[in-house]
Amino acid sequence: MPSTSPGTPTPTPTPFAQILPGAPTPSLQAVSTWTFRYKRYIAYISGKQLYILSSPTKLVQALTFAEELVAVTGESVTGKIAVASAGHAYVLEPVAEGWTRVWWEKALLLRREGEDPGDERRCLSWGSEGEILVGGRTHLTLFSIVPSSRTSSPLVNTIDGEPVEERKALWSKLVASPLRLATFSPTAGLIATCTGRDRLVKIWRRLSFEDGLFDFTYLPHGGIVTHMEWRPLDEHFEERRGSGISGRHEEDPEVLYTIATDGMLRIWRTGGIHDLDMLVLHTTIDLVGAIPQSPSLTAKRKEQSRVPPRYCFMLPAGLFGAGVTAATGRQKNDQVSHSLEHLKEVTSKTPDVVVALDGQGRMSAWGLQSIGHKRRIEAPEVRDAFHVAHSEGLNVRFAENSNATFCAWFEDDTINILTHTFGGGLVWWQGDVETFFSPSAAGRERLKKTADWVGHSSSIKTLRSVNNGTELISRSQSGDMARWAPGLDGQFQWHQEHAESAFSSEEKSDLGLELDEEFEGSNVETVNGGIAALASSDGIKLMIVAVKEGYVEHKDSFDHKIYHLRLLSPAAGHRLLAVGFDDRVDILAQGRYRNDGDLPTWATVKRVSIVGLGLRMNDIAWLRGGTLALAAGNGVLLSDNKASVEGLDEDLQQIVDMDPTQQQEVTLPYIAEQLKQPLPVWHPDVLIHFVHHGKVAVAMSLVRKLLNKLKFWSEGEYFSPLLDLDARELFEDNGEQDGSSLTDKMLRELTDQLEEKKLPAVSRSEQRRLIHVLQALVYISEHMHGLDQCALCYLFAWKSQLLGIAASDLPDSEQQKPNGVTHAVSPRVPRMQWREIAFAYHSTTQQPLLDILILHYDNKVTWDIARSLGITAWLADKEALAKVFEALAQATYRQTSPPDPINASLYFLALHKKPTLLGLWRIATWHKEQRSTTNFLKRDFSQPDAKTAAKKNAYALMGRRRFEYAAAFFLLADDPDSATNILAGQCGDVMLAIAVARLYSGDKSPTLRRLLEGRLMGQEADRWLLSWSHATLEERHEAAQALIRPNDDRRPRPWLQDDPTTLILYRDLRKSSSENEYAALLRSASILRRMGLWLLALDLVRSWSFLNPTAALSNGITNSPSLNEPVASPQPSEPVSALDGYTAPAAPATDDKAAREAKAAELLRNLKLKKQGQQLAGAEEKKPPPPPTQFKEPDAGSLLDSFGF
Repeated sequence: MPSTSPGTPTPTPTPFAQILPGAPTPSLQAVSTWTFRYKRYIAYISGKQLYILSSPTKLVQALTFAEELVAVTGESVTGKIAVASAGHAYVLEPVAEGWTRVWWEKALLLRREGEDPGDERRCLSWGSEGEILVGGRTHLTLFSIVPSSRTSSPLVNTIDGEPVEERKALWSKLVASPLRLATFSPTAGLIATCTGRDRLVKIWRRLSFEDGLFDFTYLPHGGIVTHMEWRPLDEHFEERRGSGISGRHEEDPEVLYTIATDGMLRIWRTGGIHDLDMLVLHTTIDLVGAIPQSPSLTAKRKEQSRVPPRYCFMLPAGLFGAGVTAATGRQKNDQVSHSLEHLKEVTSKTPDVVVALDGQGRMSAWGLQSIGHKRRIEAPEVRDAFHVAHSEGLNVRFAENSNATFCAWFEDDTINILTHTFGGGLVWWQGDVETFFSPSAAGRERLKKTADWVGHSSSIKTLRSVNNGTELISRSQSGDMARWAPGLDGQFQWHQEHAESAFSSEEKSDLGLELDEEFEGSNVETVNGGIAALASSDGIKLMIVAVKEGYVEHKDSFDHKIYHLRLLSPAAGHRLLAVGFDDRVDILAQGRYRNDGDLPTWATVKRVSIVGLGLRMNDIAWLRGGTLALAAGNGVLLSDNKASVEGLDEDLQQIVDMDPTQQQEVTLPYIAEQLKQPLPVWHPDVLIHFVHHGKVAVAMSLVRKLLNKLKFWSEGEYFSPLLDLDARELFEDNGEQDGSSLTDKMLRELTDQLEEKKLPAVSRSEQRRLIHVLQALVYISEHMHGLDQCALCYLFAWKSQLLGIAASDLPDSEQQKPNGVTHAVSPRVPRMQWREIAFAYHSTTQQPLLDILILHYDNKVTWDIARSLGITAWLADKEALAKVFEALAQATYRQTSPPDPINASLYFLALHKKPTLLGLWRIATWHKEQRSTTNFLKRDFSQPDAKTAAKKNAYALMGRRRFEYAAAFFLLADDPDSATNILAGQCGDVMLAIAVARLYSGDKSPTLRRLLEGRLMGQEADRWLLSWSHATLEERHEAAQALIRPNDDRRPRPWLQDDPTTLILYRDLRKSSSENEYAALLRSASILRRMGLWLLALDLVRSWSFLNPTAALSNGITNSPSLNEPVASPQPSEPVSALDGYTAPAAPATDDKAAREAKAAELLRNLKLKKQGQQLAGAEEKKPPPPPTQFKEPDAGSLLDSFGF
């Protein structure tokens, strides 16, 4: 029974480069073709599936049945399809959606009353309107499918869970032998039947169209009948018979072609109304003699014992004439074609054309004249076939002794031929009429193979790519294996596979990561080149991890379950991921690491869909070059490696520099390559990271160079990614060669250029963000002489966000952690991240930075603003912090009218200014709680009873959900721990809790330590937050180490936890080189490269210097044991570069020859002492001191080779 109808889904299936639906069933009615709504459809059966196609690469629909199918036939007038298995026969009706989409739904189940279970259905044939003939093992049955049929039944039967309307038979006749083929004549007045190995064709003439009344005749043959076919009526038969245009077609006779094993084609036709015979033999054609030079005629120069196989198909005169007319219409007036002149002469005789083949590459075409004439032709020479064309070297070849059926039709001047070989495949051949029937064309030029539909006879279970992605192997549910390899024409061909070892079992990989519970039990995963993609246990979530680093590169959730994941690396460092669902595949391409939120690291670049085809995806596999193979049903669908440019995200189109109006397609490997390209120096991320890495002057120099280049550049011209600069000179000069800062005039000129021209390798949104970055650079250039580098980093980030907010173009980055702010803040206030807060905390110019910020907000800083900017976290000076907090207290007090002392209670109590708060309450005569609160504040809270009373009030306020006021009462009770816990917990205001802890208890206080360790310094904390926490607790060494310490936790984490900018702050905080410094340097350079910042990665490695361990002794900082080696030799005056050589961190540097000599001398001395009977421990001679040790720097090659430079 068919599967559920696909309905009317909006999405349409994806076009495929090649489709291999499955092996056609070896039966005489396995293939059918018809025209419906002016479009050609081909239906064929494969196992339990019915495939409907409209072109060599267009699969319209596939329907799955519960039993093996044996026959299918389509009907052109109504578009209905009849399909039969051994136990059931169905009628499928077309459903149209406009003129672009048609699919078929199961409409009727045909069943005969008193049906014998052993009566297997064998064949189907359409009769007159609304009739379908079913031939079986024991009966020949006729059904009516029109709604007005007198035997139509409202009975609805449920088969395989689907309701089906059932129809009973009009009549049923017993047959003597199992039928092999039964077919109606075009007028439905005659029925021709034949059995398995019969030499007779039985003709049934209907005496009544209401009842099953017949008379019979038999047509004898000289061998077993292998094929019979009625000649179709002319397309315009009804029109011409009614109009009287041509009298010769008033009684178009019905013609039957039969082929037997004696090698003869017999043409039978009906006579006049007074003839006694139903059918008379019109003429015969010797198919063996038609191809006299065939190699099948000789067998080792001996006379053959049996007739060699011959094949043929017929082209009615009407179709042949239409094809020749179309070919003539395409001929240019000044061209003379002898082939067309020959075809015109042949067409003048209105012949039916018989094309004979020997299956060995030879073809012969013959014409039959006057078959369609109503009058009897007495002249015997008129009945003889005349020669039309002959050819050798034809591409159509069959295996020895194989059976084959044909379907042929014309589309304009193109001839289409379907050849179905039993046990083989279904091949679609195409050729133009002029060449195919040419007297002189070469055989290989006459027909070209456009499709070869082969495959399994049952559903494919597993699909794998082998031989470096050049071939496929598949295994079906029945256990059959096949190999799919490309042929000379590039099309994949099917080969039987017998080696079970060709299938390598896929075992679940041990990633060495501690996955979350939802991903731990996943059976859907794929690993390629250090990248792993995993689906969650429920299959609706996807996670992509860099295995070695442990970074989560991508996470996504879907509405449908993920069944398949496959990774492909089309080139070194480039990766594509196929995410397979039930009826579609999403292809993702790996890009660079981003923290701007414009595009994810993995972007969807293509979707391959089989929605509406009625198939379920069983497996997927990549082929080399980016072609994707889908196992669906019994076959394989191949999607090429091209993606629609219009289907790409708009930002993605602009990044890969593709205009959908100029280019329609782009290859997947090209997209993967472009997404991993190093960023050009004008990219906003490059300039931002230059600022963060302390190279503001370099960034400004690049901006000036960009302005000069844009003045003389036009879109479409080549634009150097380095602006024709030498990278070494750029960094060595540090960008100071121009000597001047950016001006507003430069900014206006550059902004005008960027608004007029589209820069390559950036999207429109990135170009808009570039303008904001330029504005921020101009802004900080005004403060470069008053602020240090740390303050400039903070100010630059603040200004960039402020400009983005003003333009409503600031994306919410899910990767960056907020600074603890969970409250709704003014849309004009940027939310500074812990990175900027950490930089600002270590600034030595905090007061000028604070003045700039306060001045921007007109000296009206509220707590919402201070919280978003993180002022109370990065302001290190206690007096300055107290002044800011007092100003916030006064602003909070005056934010309502009349002022409310409750709002400012927490602030004044955190500042230990209870008298000030008491004074505010004394004047708050308008407040209903003035009397009680004033009396309560007059108490001496150094006494235990007063503290107890304050705590009771705090708990009472918590019950009323007045949490901030409750925290103030906890401060009255001298319980800052409870106060900060309420602020960080119930209030969700970590910044306020930090400010209260710092002001009330101090930076070194246990309260602040417990708050930071309990709330912020957990496993989920990033390096910036940890470093700031240690620095706030005045643990400078730990603050530096937190920035580079390796993550021992093997749980996947965001890559931003290893932000390469941490190395810049670490360089300012360190007192000596750490044992983790080398690994952190490699890690940061690798991430910079993944971000597309190759210049910065190279400069970081080139310019990095390791400090000497003696610095640790002079500063009193305890270092790791590997760096605490005694130093005997004087240290160099300048730090050594990371490119000057390296073996291992803290490894003792000794001369090899001196070491060997010292070791030999010591061994000789020990032997002498042992000989003299003295103990080594009591020897007066002391050992010489060990060779001096010093910090040996990394080798340049080991650094650069670690990340691909």
